[in-house]
Amino acid sequence: MQRRTLLAAAGTGLAAALTGCIASAGDGADDTDGDGNSTTESTPDPTPTPEPVDAVSVATGERLTAVVGDGPASDDGRLKPHHVRLENPTDEPWTARIDVSRPLGPGHTETYELDRDATVNVSLRVPAVYELTVTDITSDAEATESVGPADFDCNRSWTAFSPGDGGVSVSGASTRMACGPHTVAADGAVTVALGDGTLPTEDTKPHGLAVVNPTDAAETVEFAYETPAGAVAFGGTYRLEPGARVGASLTEAREVTLRVARRNESGEETTEAVTVEKSQFDCNASNTTVSLTDDGGFKARTLSTLMFCGDADPENESST
Repeated sequence: MQRRTLLAAAGTGLAAALTGCIASAGDGADDTDGDGNSTTESTPDPTPTPEPVDAVSVATGERLTAVVGDGPASDDGRLKPHHVRLENPTDEPWTARIDVSRPLGPGHTETYELDRDATVNVSLRVPAVYELTVTDITSDAEATESVGPADFDCNRSWTAFSPGDGGVSVSGASTRMACGPHTVAADGAVTVALGDGTLPTEDTKPHGLAVVNPTDAAETVEFAYETPAGAVAFGGTYRLEPGARVGASLTEAREVTLRVARRNESGEETTEAVTVEKSQFDCNASNTTVSLTDDGGFKARTLSTLMFCGDADPENESST
């Protein structure tokens, strides 16, 4: 069970809350009013009023887990998640903010107060590029790391953050087993959701974007779903058996490019790149498919129900 605590903080550093100033006869300038009464002016305390920090409290020996993304990596599967951990091996409570971000889709941002031997584990389920930032609330010290699709395979792997000497220490480990490409079974499918679900209207449909193997032989492909800035929102190396597919449902109206590569027996590489534009998101059910061909190449096509959706942008409507 998660328990939240309110901690007093000045800026981002923790501080004890001050209840006020106590004036004494020698603290201020004595003044005599017209009635001959002595008055004392107190000096304002320059310490700023602490701002509260809302933190999830994690007790000694407790382990909290959060999940980012919906598959395909699972703890009991051949493709394992990559874990991001907050660990407190010290005897003093540690308050830290963790920010896990990815190119498309929600990440995880939270502040935790960890007692001795407490752990927070964030499980990353979609092979992608993640930016990890952990900030020590007391000292404002910060540590950053990056995780990429290559960190997701059959191994159990993690990146751990813990309090260090005046900062945040970072470590990592992996079981380091030999792993081949993740295999998608014949007539099987792997689909992940990319985006934050903020489509322009209730009638706007997500757009599907997938790699399919309709041939009679298993094939190994490398693919990456990229933003215009080149950040990989989903990617990796997969072995697709006949009839298998791996793809994404784009739940945010953004430009996304799917790059796919395969090699023949001679090691020659063939590539294909298709881009989904923002204009392709409307009331139609639509999808773009990159199919492997028997000659070692690719064939890309987009299907849509082709319904008339009207003017989705009110600014473009003509006035009467």
